[in-house]
Amino acid sequence: MAIYAVRFVGKSFLRLMNVILIIFPVAKGGKSTADNCQILCVNCNLKKSDKEMNDFLLEEKAKRFLTGETPKETEQTEKINSGIVLEDAQELPKVITKEEFDRIISNFIYRKGDIHKVDFGREYNYLPSIHYVKKYYGDLRTLKKAFDIEDLSSDWNRETIRVALEKFAEKNGVIFQKDLTRENKLPSLPCVLKYFPEYKNFTDIKKNMLGLTVRKKWDEESAIKAGKDYVKRYGKLTESSLSAENNLPTARIVYNYFGSLAAYQQAIGAPGSQKNKFITEKEIEDAVKRFFGERERVVITMKQFFESFPYSPSTIHKRFGSFDLFCRKYDITVRKSKKAKYSKQEVDDAIAKWVKAGKAIPPAKDLSKLGLPSVSVILKYYEDWKEPFILYQKLYDKLNV
Repeated sequence: MAIYAVRFVGKSFLRLMNVILIIFPVAKGGKSTADNCQILCVNCNLKKSDKEMNDFLLEEKAKRFLTGETPKETEQTEKINSGIVLEDAQELPKVITKEEFDRIISNFIYRKGDIHKVDFGREYNYLPSIHYVKKYYGDLRTLKKAFDIEDLSSDWNRETIRVALEKFAEKNGVIFQKDLTRENKLPSLPCVLKYFPEYKNFTDIKKNMLGLTVRKKWDEESAIKAGKDYVKRYGKLTESSLSAENNLPTARIVYNYFGSLAAYQQAIGAPGSQKNKFITEKEIEDAVKRFFGERERVVITMKQFFESFPYSPSTIHKRFGSFDLFCRKYDITVRKSKKAKYSKQEVDDAIAKWVKAGKAIPPAKDLSKLGLPSVSVILKYYEDWKEPFILYQKLYDKLNV
């Protein structure tokens, strides 16, 4: 096997011929031994000083971004920092040999302990295209076997799948689609449906294979009965009430059967349902003024807005034609909850702007609601979704921005 010289630019560990050594700065208690040294040029050594390597690399990455370095230049620098760039700093060859492919995969598995299909699509892993898996091994299962990684999928058949699902449901009292993971020693949903083509979806599996109770299937009659029961108990029904937790159909089901919330309210006799027909634009305008007061007219999502706005979406649609036209008329800004695609530059721009405004790292579940890239989008470019937030926090703290 060919041996490659590896250049190190301030990395927190030394990786050479599959040997990993943790480095501790002398100023922080590290020993002056060969095992605790790094191969650094004078400039890098002076810049690094006694900083923790992760902090040092985050600062360097942020500085490169703020000085206008292009994404392609950033990618090349990150490859050098990752310790996988060849001595001549050339890109991976256009056609990767099996020997080179095995070396790259071996290093990745050594560091991560496993490898998945999604790893080939994450840019920060710097793995070859997944088509090389098919070219040299046929499929990912065969590759895993070649590198001594346990692959439960090779043992699945109708009997083992049924037993595994029944045991899990019996032990936990319930089973959800999100439970179908390798960590739970369960097959994935596509795997189950492959061996049980008579089932259409996970609900079908729960009901007909495992005999578990599933969410009721709504029709117009059952939706009206549930709505009347809810109004009888709580006195009113709004769009925010529509959820399975309240034993009510979802908003999507209501709109499918009744066309609007107002029509559903009228069908179940909910108070105020008749009033919607006589609401004027002047009344809505007054409601908007009361709702925002002196605050900036910005809302996160349409759904959240109507949870507290006094009039329903159907009323707004009836008066203005659409929610977008309503927002334009009253200068209301809605933060987009989804964006089709983000480039790495756009991810960095959005997060840098958020951090520079002095805002804390938001919960993962709120990223999209706040107009930020989602966790899955961030993980395409970073190993941890919090990494870019920490990166820019450290930079702005240092610059006192």
